[in-house]
Amino acid sequence: MKAKSTAEEITKLTEIMATLRAPEGCPWDREQTPETLKPYILEEAYELIDAIDNNDLSEIRDELGDLLLQVVFIAQIYHEQAQFNLADVALSISNKMIRRHPHVFAGANSENHAKRWDEIKQQERSSKGKGHKLADRIPTNLPALKKATKVISKIEKESLQIQIQKTQNHFSELKSLTDKQTTKHNQIKQILGEIFFDTVQIAHSLNCDAEDLLRKKTIQVMTQTDI
Repeated sequence: MKAKSTAEEITKLTEIMATLRAPEGCPWDREQTPETLKPYILEEAYELIDAIDNNDLSEIRDELGDLLLQVVFIAQIYHEQAQFNLADVALSISNKMIRRHPHVFAGANSENHAKRWDEIKQQERSSKGKGHKLADRIPTNLPALKKATKVISKIEKESLQIQIQKTQNHFSELKSLTDKQTTKHNQIKQILGEIFFDTVQIAHSLNCDAEDLLRKKTIQVMTQTDI
């Protein structure tokens, strides 16, 4: 049997979603909104990460499908509101990839690609009337470790040895605070925040993802615990 094309399967999926959202479709699907679907987007993304960690090809394929469904689902909702459809979503990201890779699609020099990428992103933000401050460029709903990593990637770097020394100093300060009888809880929380941020900075300097490191360590502890 001849394998169907990607376009055919994507079209089939959009038609299924439209049927589920139709008046005679599924009551649950019809009552969903982009707001109600937000938890499912995160859940499916994390399940995909687990499948990739386990190198389970069947699960990776299925979880990619679940994540794709969320994209199709939300695009269908906006299509019903006459805002945009899945084709517009695909066109938007295609245009962005072409625009951000001039060294591939426009014959530009491939040197300083990272710098050029940032310049193009800034131009895109300006065209949409968005600010260029760090607080404007980083999503507010990112998990804390991911957000810290994003911030650290944008600020001036210190040497790894200085970062480690700062962390050691903060641990010493924390020990000193907890040894005192009149310790102020707010001071402890502030120092712990410094330690968390220092640790993420060290991880980033070593090309490690702090979020992924903590997630894997937590899973390791969970699997070693009998509770």
